[in-house]
Amino acid sequence: MPKISKEFDLLAFDQMHRVVNIELKSQADYDEEKVRKQLINNKYYLSQVAKEIKLFTYNSDSDIIYTLTEQDELEATDISSTPLFLASEFYRILATFDSIDVGNLDSLFKVNLYLVSPFRETHAFLEGDYLLSQQQQVLQNNILTISESGFYAVNVLSGNGKALMLYDTVKKLSKDNTVLIVHVGKLNAAQSSLRRNYDWKIIPIRQFVKKIKSKKLQNFDYIFIDEAQNLSIKNINSLVNYFEMRPTRLFLIGVTSLNTKKNIDNDYSFLTIG
Repeated sequence: MPKISKEFDLLAFDQMHRVVNIELKSQADYDEEKVRKQLINNKYYLSQVAKEIKLFTYNSDSDIIYTLTEQDELEATDISSTPLFLASEFYRILATFDSIDVGNLDSLFKVNLYLVSPFRETHAFLEGDYLLSQQQQVLQNNILTISESGFYAVNVLSGNGKALMLYDTVKKLSKDNTVLIVHVGKLNAAQSSLRRNYDWKIIPIRQFVKKIKSKKLQNFDYIFIDEAQNLSIKNINSLVNYFEMRPTRLFLIGVTSLNTKKNIDNDYSFLTIG
């Protein structure tokens, strides 16, 4: 399902809105923790579209079927012989499951079911009631692995959940680092609430520039400038001059599209991510 960057090996639905998911592995020593995490991830996505979910992973080399318990623990069943297979829950469920054709899966797995907005669904965001798409995870991992101070331009295609990726990254980093979000524009109500009620460090660009000019900005390990495609050249010059010799990792987060004439890294030799 490219729209949500999610793949399943096999899905079967029935008229009762139940679903069976089977993932396939062919390596005898495949990491069982990876199996468990994949099934937990699948459960999240499928829970949005199905009333009852059965999750399995079949390893053809070891002839083992894994399933996920209600406590999200992995349970292994040996099906290496016909009697063991016929006695398994896996066989019982498949033998009685009457699957139907559900048509185009993109119409079932709608993007808006999964892309939580930290602004519109702030409570769900703070509770962690979401998962990042594969694209978001790749972009976030690239950011998290950067260990050196400097300037980094992060180009995100429009509609790919930039805000969720950014705010989830800040949430992770804030556990062990000082992190500031700078918004190019006025703060919205959710940003003001995060700052006022949850002690998030978020300021508008005007306040940020004033602090730089007066040299009153406290030191931060990370600074993320959101909507950076709207920065003026004057502001970028100020950033370069101020942070050139400071031990800060500064990320310019900008939305790009096919119609974008000028990306935020065109005039400077920033390391570009995404």
